[in-house]
Amino acid sequence: MKKLIFTFLIVCLIPVLKAQDDEFQTVLNKSSIKISGFGGPTMSFTQIGGDFVHMMGGGGGIIINDFFFGGYGMGKTNEIYYKNNSANVMVFGHGGFWAGYTPFGNKAIHPVFHTQVGWGSISEYQKDWQSQDEIPLPLSTDQVFVVCPTAEIELNFSRFFRLGGGLTYSLVYNTDGPYTFSDFAKPGFFLSFKFGYFR
Repeated sequence: MKKLIFTFLIVCLIPVLKAQDDEFQTVLNKSSIKISGFGGPTMSFTQIGGDFVHMMGGGGGIIINDFFFGGYGMGKTNEIYYKNNSANVMVFGHGGFWAGYTPFGNKAIHPVFHTQVGWGSISEYQKDWQSQDEIPLPLSTDQVFVVCPTAEIELNFSRFFRLGGGLTYSLVYNTDGPYTFSDFAKPGFFLSFKFGYFR
């Protein structure tokens, strides 16, 4: 009788155990989606019309598995003359959307591919504009559309900090004035410092 009861219990448990192995899954299963975020400073070293330029800014976003989506802002920090007019200086900045793909992000060293897409301006100011008490109005301003594709090699220093460096390319559209598309279409070096929680 005991053997019969034991056999009956085993037979009843088999479907239960199998049901646990065949747990219903969906594309939105919590275990398949990892969401976190990051933010931090970025910079690039490139050329505009033959002049060396340092761009400084920052950005951040939401990370969903291997992809991230967010925003950014960048501005030129060093002084260069406005094209064809050495009496004035050129000011350039842009900001907008930032999206990328980080395959093998759990590896200590991995690639990152991302693109910044935004709007900005090219402005002409008097040479001594930074020494004035108030920022003066620009002598001229050109509104532009900017796309910067970038490929980086990124290092995981910890679960909370990543350092990346790689090649970027500036594509500036809708230029109207002395500056042209070719003045900005130069390769550059991109550096990023990401602080957040990386899964």
